[in-house]
Amino acid sequence: MRLQGKGWLVLVLAALGGAYWWQSGSAEQPVAEGVFAPSLRQTSVDGLPPAPVSGKMDAKQLKALFDYYLATQGERTFPEIRQEIDKQLAARLSGTALQDARDFFRRYLAYLNDLGQAGKTVGPVSADVVSQMSQRLQLLSQLRARHFTPGEIQQLFASSDVMDQLVLQRMVIQRRQDISEAEKRRQLAALEQSLQPEQRVARQQTIQHITLADAERHLRQQGGTPEQLQALRAGMVGPEAAQRLAAVDAEAVLWQTKLQQWKQGREQLVKDAALSDPQRQQALQTLEQKLFSENERKRLLAYQ
Repeated sequence: MRLQGKGWLVLVLAALGGAYWWQSGSAEQPVAEGVFAPSLRQTSVDGLPPAPVSGKMDAKQLKALFDYYLATQGERTFPEIRQEIDKQLAARLSGTALQDARDFFRRYLAYLNDLGQAGKTVGPVSADVVSQMSQRLQLLSQLRARHFTPGEIQQLFASSDVMDQLVLQRMVIQRRQDISEAEKRRQLAALEQSLQPEQRVARQQTIQHITLADAERHLRQQGGTPEQLQALRAGMVGPEAAQRLAAVDAEAVLWQTKLQQWKQGREQLVKDAALSDPQRQQALQTLEQKLFSENERKRLLAYQ
């Protein structure tokens, strides 16, 4: 999917967002280690109970489940992802509820495809950012209406629509030339206060990872130690989330170490003139199996 313009990218990320982030809570269904993709280790589908109480899943729960597995593209093939999603649905639903969920998945994929196609036609961000963003939000609304019912749209996008309009109104206020900076600050504060308490919490959660990333970058630039980094994370997102982030960091370091060993080993084998082509291919396969698990080898395809 090739997209132009930061504004449109924000909309696409909003469509795919919410699947998981520093997951916690007893009402979530954990994913066992190594079940589907390395990136899913120590994560869970946000807000998804082990089994639907009513025998059904609402649109918001289904979208969270779909996004969770769709995020593994690059580690697993799309047919594998579709098969896993269908497996997850069949484990939770049956009868009409299962058929409805499968139909919703088909429509959700069609929506994402149309979203990607629309992104290709959007040019770079223009000088009139406010007007351009307004047009993109209108187009997004039209795409949603094409694939979802009004009730599904309310469940899936009501909260994000509030936030999109908030961003748009903030831009309008900040670009005004007929008021003072003090008046701008007053209007911006009033705009934030107009949100419902749960919306303010959601907004804070939305920008939390960006704020943390900026703080981490600043700390690293100042030569911060791993202990200071962990303390920073614990202070901003809590001890449990900080531990999960540390585990992700450790896994990333291990992956890069393996990747570097693989690249060096592969280079040596390619240059070894004493090996025949079949011998070289066998040696390369042996090297991959020695360094990587089965799931990691699928991820490795992106580096070949």
